[in-house]
Amino acid sequence: MVGIAVVIPPRRSWNWRRACAFALLCVVSTVCGCKKSPSDEPAAEQSVVIYCSVDTAFAKPILDDFERRKGIKVHARFDTEAGKTTGLVNKLLVERTSPRADVWWSSEIFGTLQLAREGILTAYRPGTAKDIPDRYKDADGLWTAFGLRGRVVAYDPKRTRPEDLPRRWADFTDPQYKGRFAMADPRFGTTRGHMATLLSLWGRDAMVRFHEGLRKNEFRRADGNSHAVLMLTRGVVDFVATDTDDVIVARRRGDSVAMIYPDMDSPDGERRVSGTLWIPCSVAMVKGASHPSAAEELIDHLVSRLIERKLYASDSKNVPVRPMLRAELDAIAVGESHVDYSAAAAVLEQSDKLVTDVLLR
Repeated sequence: MVGIAVVIPPRRSWNWRRACAFALLCVVSTVCGCKKSPSDEPAAEQSVVIYCSVDTAFAKPILDDFERRKGIKVHARFDTEAGKTTGLVNKLLVERTSPRADVWWSSEIFGTLQLAREGILTAYRPGTAKDIPDRYKDADGLWTAFGLRGRVVAYDPKRTRPEDLPRRWADFTDPQYKGRFAMADPRFGTTRGHMATLLSLWGRDAMVRFHEGLRKNEFRRADGNSHAVLMLTRGVVDFVATDTDDVIVARRRGDSVAMIYPDMDSPDGERRVSGTLWIPCSVAMVKGASHPSAAEELIDHLVSRLIERKLYASDSKNVPVRPMLRAELDAIAVGESHVDYSAAAAVLEQSDKLVTDVLLR
């Protein structure tokens, strides 16, 4: 604290107004002279805001490690299990004119493709993604994908005989599976992308028959993939559609759970699609990001080989998209079918409508 003493001459010896002006000038000069230099000011903390639909248990340690490495504060907003991905996608759409997020890290690719189409994302080509195959990078640099999880059917091998297992996803319309099958709400998360993929492969008529068959077979709707697996382990159903990571987590818990990778043949058999769907994570920069430099550093970190290794080593067991890393880790995407992600993303809204009008009516 600096003390300021201003002596004003007696009113009779000096014009009073001039005295007041002189006093004010003294105060201003003294205060300005005491201002701290820029080097004395504390440096502004670097930060970045990320919207993330990857499970918190897997994403938070990675983000925390980035904070420690780079000294950049990460403010993360995660999605709920029931509203996976779709909730944050809608939030980004609402905030398009005044974005709050800098980075979008999704547990799937379809919502990211939707955001790119809507003009929510901006181009950034991370230097750490040069060895990622072109299939997993946007041609215009709007997103980069990595870390695959497979869509599988989970079951309890103690309760289900091998001969009772379905060969393809369309088999769940068969009467033998009535009341025995569950999946997450098909308007959210990876289940949403799964249904849109089937629609893009089969066409509308075949998809309507599939939804009608599932409804007739009294399929059970879960609040998310992990909840679907819980329904299985509690004996509520015998089969669930889920992702590979949810099965791996259940096994680590000690639950009796196995999984298969059904083909994506159409219900009428006219369209044969060998293998199942493998879905990558994806990351992108939000257009109008308030912290672009920090966002670039975070994206570089997320798409690096280090993070693909970490995700594979975690309970999520995401299979790397980098061929050399797969070979190094002996990682295999069992039954992988190279579908067109863009074609599936283009029919997301149409798929949502069919789910609402046919499957959930």
